[in-house]
Amino acid sequence: MTSEDKKFEELLIDFLSGDISSENQQQLSDLLNSNNELKVRFDEMLKLHAISMVPAIESGKQANYATLIDRIKSTPTTNRSDSRFSSVRNIAASFVFIISLSLALIYGYRDLTTPSDTAFSYETFSPEGSQTKIILPDSTIVWLNSASTLKYSRAYGIKNREVTLVGEGYFEVASLAKRPFVVRTGALSVNVLGTVFNVRAYNEDDNVTVNLMKGSVNLKIPGSESDQLHTMKPNDQLVFNKLTRKIELSQTDASRSALWTTGRLSFVDATFDQISRDLERKYDVIIQIADNTIKSEVFSGSIDMNLSLKEVLTYIDVDKKFAIHQHGDTLLIERKK
Repeated sequence: MTSEDKKFEELLIDFLSGDISSENQQQLSDLLNSNNELKVRFDEMLKLHAISMVPAIESGKQANYATLIDRIKSTPTTNRSDSRFSSVRNIAASFVFIISLSLALIYGYRDLTTPSDTAFSYETFSPEGSQTKIILPDSTIVWLNSASTLKYSRAYGIKNREVTLVGEGYFEVASLAKRPFVVRTGALSVNVLGTVFNVRAYNEDDNVTVNLMKGSVNLKIPGSESDQLHTMKPNDQLVFNKLTRKIELSQTDASRSALWTTGRLSFVDATFDQISRDLERKYDVIIQIADNTIKSEVFSGSIDMNLSLKEVLTYIDVDKKFAIHQHGDTLLIERKK
């Protein structure tokens, strides 16, 4: 066995175990780029590793399902009218994290069979009504909010540190001086080295919002002259309107934007129409607001999202002006006559 082969095997073991340093990642990348035979062996080992993970995933899913059924059976019955948001739903949501990670590994296995290193290999989706925590290969921590998706390629940590976000994500980025971390959304990209920030970029929302807690962030907005570059400092909030392409940069308490990771919904001068979208994602419902004056009303506050939807709406409706009618998964909100 040559010294190059021996070094390759050592680096491969570290890579598959997830315990590889940034320096060794670069060494592995250099080896693969210079030796096509090693690259073929690397691809084959990745496929075998993915295959070996599938039985464990399936076994874990079965165990989680059995536990879920036991928990549901032991849950007392309730006669509350809003049973759609009962404790059974909350019990099921507690297993979303494990299931999401299982799906990410399965998607990864499927995409490993494609020849392109740049094709997305890993995808994690956080369903409505849940939050999902992900630890990336470089130890970067990501929280995904309800109805959000994070994608990254199998080249992550070796050739790049790029991810694509649809929805809302909170990032604690591991610092690697020579390898920037990039979050791409449909409207803009966020470039950092090591920092903490929150990005809100749902497809159906008009705005993309970035809040910076620590470090420094450069934002690129494609489609403009030379790709507009904006630098943010801690407690900056940047709001980009996808329709008008206007940018608003302001100072705020950026930490409030990430309170959702602790189970709270925080909003400052937000319209009820904006808040209702968060409630729809959290409680997996459709909210129809019949009165335009209610839509445009502005609220500030912080709400415990462990409350039922009706309790949340009661908290917001301090003036007792809402008339709420529920039909299945749809809530109609009117002004009281």
